[in-house]
Amino acid sequence: MVKVKRTASRNRIIIMILVAIVVASVTVFYWNEARKEVYFLCGNFSGGVSQSSVLKQQQTGHFHSYQVERGATGSRISVDSVLGFGAPRCLIDFDREDKVIQAVLE
Repeated sequence: MVKVKRTASRNRIIIMILVAIVVASVTVFYWNEARKEVYFLCGNFSGGVSQSSVLKQQQTGHFHSYQVERGATGSRISVDSVLGFGAPRCLIDFDREDKVIQAVLE
């Protein structure tokens, strides 16, 4: 009877460890995909690109969110990873005519 309890307990521990490894692996995979998505999208924008083109490309991603902020001298789109806990972050600045001035990865 004691041997059966030890085996059941050992099996339960092994299963919990395997589940933890699978969860960690899936989390790391999606975190890395989210990070790569922000890097890739930020690298697509050079000076002169229209804001509408930037927004279209932002809508193609799966693992990031973006926010448009309007200011007196232009606007800014802030892009960050949903799964990356805010890192990395891409800031895309626009002039008054909604053309990219710069895209900076933080």
